[in-house]
Amino acid sequence: MAADSRQRQPGYLRARDAVVRLMREERLEPGARVPSERALALRLGLSRMTVRQGIEKLVRAGVLERDSTNGTCVAAVSVTRVVDSRRPFSMSRIISSSGARPGSQLLVFGPGPADRRVAARLRIEPGTPVLTIRRLRTADDLPICVETSRIPLARVPGLVAQDLAENASLYAILRERYGCEPTDRDSEISVGPVEAEDARLLGVKPGLNVLLYNSVVRDAGGVPIECVASVNHPQRVVFSTEAARIV
Repeated sequence: MAADSRQRQPGYLRARDAVVRLMREERLEPGARVPSERALALRLGLSRMTVRQGIEKLVRAGVLERDSTNGTCVAAVSVTRVVDSRRPFSMSRIISSSGARPGSQLLVFGPGPADRRVAARLRIEPGTPVLTIRRLRTADDLPICVETSRIPLARVPGLVAQDLAENASLYAILRERYGCEPTDRDSEISVGPVEAEDARLLGVKPGLNVLLYNSVVRDAGGVPIECVASVNHPQRVVFSTEAARIV
């Protein structure tokens, strides 16, 4: 079924996905060259123009970059977030797996009442105290996303901002200190304009359309323990499925 679906894709999307798979399978490092348009066209049985369109989409997404000397290369920073895996991963692990050095800046840390939307996602009563943790995530010191986590306050008694210093993993703290294992998640992606403050943090123009990622993370008993809202840099974050990246 998946193979049939890929065959029905436009040629330029198949070319795009083939380059993505090649990057993943051969673990191409930033700066590494990808095959020429001619080589890809022969491999895929597509025209060079079609392959060029597929590569251009990856260039516009910031996954590849063109160099007048070296041709088309893997871009310096490209963080991959897998959306169809049920297992939650810490952002530090995601960034490290993409070959970059993770970092974070704590922007907000404090308790407050859950509004109706957060309460519904966490399956708690509106007004129940939740802890809000808002961080700017970086890869090789470049901003990649602004991420806001909300956790029922009763789940993390005694947690303080200093606990998250030096890029500490929230999931490791939940696991080791509170005996709470993040086990399962539901994720969704949407597109929307970036607000002024997030735009400033990410270094992009306010109002630019970006990918918005929302997730609810559950423990081994299926109880929600965290809801996450993430605003992602449009040229430094790539969302992936099992088969291929979505750009």
